[in-house]
Amino acid sequence: MPVLLVTILLSGMGFGLILPGFPFVAEKLGVPHWAGPMVLGLYAIGQFIATPFWGRYSDRFGRRPLLIGSIAGGMVGHLICAFAPDPWTLSFGRLLTGLMGGNIPVAMAYASDISPPEQRAKTLGTVGASLSLGFIVGPLIGGLLGGKDAASATLLWPGLAAAAVCLMAITGAFLYLKESLPLEKRAAARPAGAPGGGLADFRQVVRRPVLGQLLAVGFLAYLAMAAFETNFPFWAGDRFGWGPREIGLSFTYLAVLVVTTQGVLVGPLVKRFGEKLLLITGLSSYVVGLLVMTQSLFWGVMLFGITFTTTGSALYMTTMNSLVSKQAGDSERGLVLGTFNTASWLGRALGPGMIALLGLAGLGRDAPLFAAALLMLPCIVIMRGLRSRAAGVQSAD
Repeated sequence: MPVLLVTILLSGMGFGLILPGFPFVAEKLGVPHWAGPMVLGLYAIGQFIATPFWGRYSDRFGRRPLLIGSIAGGMVGHLICAFAPDPWTLSFGRLLTGLMGGNIPVAMAYASDISPPEQRAKTLGTVGASLSLGFIVGPLIGGLLGGKDAASATLLWPGLAAAAVCLMAITGAFLYLKESLPLEKRAAARPAGAPGGGLADFRQVVRRPVLGQLLAVGFLAYLAMAAFETNFPFWAGDRFGWGPREIGLSFTYLAVLVVTTQGVLVGPLVKRFGEKLLLITGLSSYVVGLLVMTQSLFWGVMLFGITFTTTGSALYMTTMNSLVSKQAGDSERGLVLGTFNTASWLGRALGPGMIALLGLAGLGRDAPLFAAALLMLPCIVIMRGLRSRAAGVQSAD
């Protein structure tokens, strides 16, 4: 477990290093302002395309080789972004990083493999906290390396630093990370000659009543989160005149909140209140935070609102992953988590396009925040209806 946590920590650092300067470099290379969130959102499109493959093949071939391969691919993507001379190369690098970013669902499956059901929420919270700890260090360093303002923004040094961090993660995983999925369970994941794959795997998961509705929540919730998170650097730049340093510091603050919530609070809160109540609380907190942010006349009010959104998303992500993992058998956990993440990343992939449409419609810079708040409401309704039923499935595990 410690080796997995270090691997995920370094992976989070590599991803976070790129974020602060990316929007400003994209505009310097000629990306229109309204299209900036779409280029940033190519990561989510890559995740949507590739995540089911990472999850399914980790069930067949083991977690370790998939983790190492995904981090290596991400390193190449960071290098392409670092040296991108035009918007198309930058977009390709961002997309490749997303395609190779399958280490998160695989890491979640790894953590689920090695933890009993009653400890799974706490274990997944620890994995999420390690990833977020990487986001604390990554954006902080990325903001310092990415330039002091929009005019001096660069991805060269953050990209090189991200590639170096990925190389460290690959080396550590290759030397010290042991496989968590035994050979007999890998064989059970896809018996010889068994049909399936692609849409067949997706249908296999969706037709289960509880999982199908959880996937719908995952899609809508991440569509809402993308409408806020992908747009945040552009929104903050417009509203407060922020550059890479301020964006990096704000991402660091967000990551501190996520680490605290996932690493310290989730375990005790799940024992006291249960996963369903925490999940609904997280979704509701996200709505409150978005509405507060629309009223932020100065950055202090914005930080107050973003505290609610970030804490809410941390509660949601950990409890939802734990709940989904409990609906899967040992030989299909990667498949189920991968399919859930596919639905979630579809939401993230479509979110930037929704932002662009709202921008082209001239509805104002706060329109994505209001839209995200509205999208969260059906998620809360669905989870309230699933509470007792999902709890029964959970206790049966």
